[in-house]
Amino acid sequence: MNVSKLNTSYTNQLKSKPLTTKALTLVFFALLNEQLASFFAGDIKKFKIKLPYTKLNVFLPHTLTRRVPLMGLFAFLINAPLTHYGYQLIQKLVPSPLTPRKKILQIVLSTGVITPIFCACFVSWIGLINNLSKVKENFQNDNAKLLLKKLQNSFKFIVSIITSSLKSSYVRVASTSVITSPIFMLLAQKFVIPEGWAVFFAFCYFIVGTYNNTKVKLAQKQKNLDKEETKPVDDKKLE
Repeated sequence: MNVSKLNTSYTNQLKSKPLTTKALTLVFFALLNEQLASFFAGDIKKFKIKLPYTKLNVFLPHTLTRRVPLMGLFAFLINAPLTHYGYQLIQKLVPSPLTPRKKILQIVLSTGVITPIFCACFVSWIGLINNLSKVKENFQNDNAKLLLKKLQNSFKFIVSIITSSLKSSYVRVASTSVITSPIFMLLAQKFVIPEGWAVFFAFCYFIVGTYNNTKVKLAQKQKNLDKEETKPVDDKKLE
């Protein structure tokens, strides 16, 4: 099957099953983003397999982390529905044919409404992923006797994590997206069919996200190396 037939088949799926097709596409981009960022940053882990009937061990390199399926879940449950219905609403409010004024209005709606909402959801989700162990620990150490009370306390703790994440990261993430969103919208208006907007934006943010994710992982890797270098050496180990 050549590229032209694949493109036609995918376009037909976008028109017949738009939300499902977009959701699966966005999941693919989300999973690939995390894998490529780990690979480019050299964050390679090894999975040990013990060969049966021998004493040999085989180590398989991989870039799988706990974040991978969780980012896929975010793409499927939040990103896909939000962008699908969001851009669909914009196209209904400002329908074709697009005059210069209508194009500007679409850009304003996308940048001023969808982008801020998406950034808030994304930052909140990342905050939860980074603090999953704390959420679990908080629930286990809760001395409340009633399960309902423990769940209520855990919910309050999760809300505090989300609030803290938004305060620390929302402005930085949103400011970057506000700059790139109008550019992507201009390209979508000119070259992409309306049904493909969500996928096009997902691809654009996949490129940007992979770059930013790689930078974050490299910075974290360097930070860990610096900590190891400054770590005090045990005198007993020197003897």
